[in-house]
Amino acid sequence: MSAVRHPIKVVAQRTGLSPHLIRVWEKRYATIRPERSGGNQRLYSDTDIERLALLKRVVDAGHSIRTVASLETSQLRNLADSVSRPAVIFPSGADAGPAMRTPSKDPAAFIESAFAAVSALDSGGLERALEDASVALGQVALLNRVVGPLVHRVGESWRTGELKVAHEHLATAVIRTFLGHTSRPMALHPSAPAILVTTPAGQLHELGAVLVAACAAAHGWRVIYLGPSLPAEEIAGAARQSAVRAVALSIVHPEDDFSLANEITRLRRLLPAEMTVLAGGRAYSAYRASFEAIHAILCDDLDDLTAALESLRAGKN
Repeated sequence: MSAVRHPIKVVAQRTGLSPHLIRVWEKRYATIRPERSGGNQRLYSDTDIERLALLKRVVDAGHSIRTVASLETSQLRNLADSVSRPAVIFPSGADAGPAMRTPSKDPAAFIESAFAAVSALDSGGLERALEDASVALGQVALLNRVVGPLVHRVGESWRTGELKVAHEHLATAVIRTFLGHTSRPMALHPSAPAILVTTPAGQLHELGAVLVAACAAAHGWRVIYLGPSLPAEEIAGAARQSAVRAVALSIVHPEDDFSLANEITRLRRLLPAEMTVLAGGRAYSAYRASFEAIHAILCDDLDDLTAALESLRAGKN
């Protein structure tokens, strides 16, 4: 093999894997150990590229990356040769080995698996469901089509009593850790805009804020994530110190906090005029008048958030 080293974009083109997935496999499963350039950029050898291509072949054939990541390259070649024939799609309930299954790419199936794991307080099962969705769908679809709906469902199930506080805490902890590993961009440009993400005082549910932070990071923003329930003075102080371009607030529960309107007004007064406030979450519409009064950008979903971030980055707001 040649001693030439390649940047990750070349590796993605030659293997058919996304840069995001290459990084996930490297971080979580130690599939390869690329060198680093003087600027700390990953550089891959031809041997690395061959190994990644083989891993893609066997994973596409139905093997779990978790079970094949530790195999020697020679073992991967043999396994790839053995599964090179077309996969057989078995009907539900049919017995088939892992190499014979076609991996699902249905977001609804991943949501069901993830929600079942939350209901069972199975943190490992939730992490596996998120990993499988990440491999099958990629980063953006994972956020928009799996994690977003899952967060909404967990929140609604807690509100109706189907799930307990312990279930939501488990979901929050696993999702926060998982997205922290997978949604971080490779390297931020020095001029990358910064955003502060939190929930206002009294808003204790942080799953929505975790999702906002992951979405912003995935789109190249430098994220300062402060967790839930911060008073306006603390938010404004951190925003000023970090010189952020925007402050994103997640509003999930409760919907009848009479003090929140004052918090929103005070925050806007304490922030520099050039800092934009974004707001969203299941319960934000209960405070719509307050957010409209401070000219906040209102986001009904991740698509709205993405559009707002792109507009801010282009200097259109």
